[in-house]
Amino acid sequence: MKPKLLTLLLLLGLCTSFSAQESCKAAQPFTPQHELRLTAGAYPLLWGFTPFTYGSRYYDSYRGPMYTSGAWSLAYDYRFKKWFDFGFYVSYWGKYGTTRSNVDNTLLSRDRLHRISVVPVVRFTWLNRPIVRLYTSIGMGVVFGGYKGNFDERASKASFTGQWTPLGIAVGKSFFGFAEIGVGSQGTLMAGIGYRFNNKKH
Repeated sequence: MKPKLLTLLLLLGLCTSFSAQESCKAAQPFTPQHELRLTAGAYPLLWGFTPFTYGSRYYDSYRGPMYTSGAWSLAYDYRFKKWFDFGFYVSYWGKYGTTRSNVDNTLLSRDRLHRISVVPVVRFTWLNRPIVRLYTSIGMGVVFGGYKGNFDERASKASFTGQWTPLGIAVGKSFFGFAEIGVGSQGTLMAGIGYRFNNKKH
């Protein structure tokens, strides 16, 4: 009987200790956080922009291969609540190509497209664990674009843009990695790294 009684008392003590720790954690106030993110995105959608729609000024020419930089974003946000962040991101996307002669394949023009987006964003965290967070975010802003080629060919434009991310997952504490799916100027498939500071364990 004594071994059974000792085991029961030990289990009861562990349960009491665990409950006290959880109550202490729950009683601690939330500390707002700052967060920085670097994001790489594929297949961005930039409303109001259709790349390389301008006509060639060269007779008997063709366009060579085109390359893109992908969408690169730097973001800052402030976490007011455990479930709510507000911030913004600045994103860059570029596309590069050439125009060559059909006669002798000589280079006629180097073409460059650049897009810079500035977008305020709100994020809602709907699963919040010490290491794992699941969230949804949405933002609307502006995109500035420009084209530059040889012989002073230039064009510029501004339009509305945004980003809708129905699902994102972040793994880590102060330093973390994340992956997202969505649509907008940051991309359709996104991944990156981030850093949180002014955060206390709770």
